Amino acid sequence: MASAVTQLRKPNNQLTQDDFRAPPHYPLLNTQMMSAKELRETLEDLWEWVNEAEMAPEEIAPDDDLIQDVRHQMGTVIEERVDRHSDEPKGSRSG
Repeated sequence: MASAVTQLRKPNNQLTQDDFRAPPHYPLLNTQMMSAKELRETLEDLWEWVNEAEMAPEEIAPDDDLIQDVRHQMGTVIEERVDRHSDEPKGSRSG
């Protein structure tokens, strides 16, 4: 699994916020056009990025506003997954 921080170093050997990778699927995300598998994988990608962003040293961590935006995006994916699940008929198994 690749780290969110690139391996490139500046001449003075200091990492900056620019060295932290951009969030996946950000800012364009159309959950209604995604399959259930794509929704699940997207949520996993976003969660991984948020976790790495929150654990990164302060000098290279992305802005809190960006992390919040990505968390909001995660909420949108979760809402779509819940909506789809609630559309399934209850007790549809025959037996």
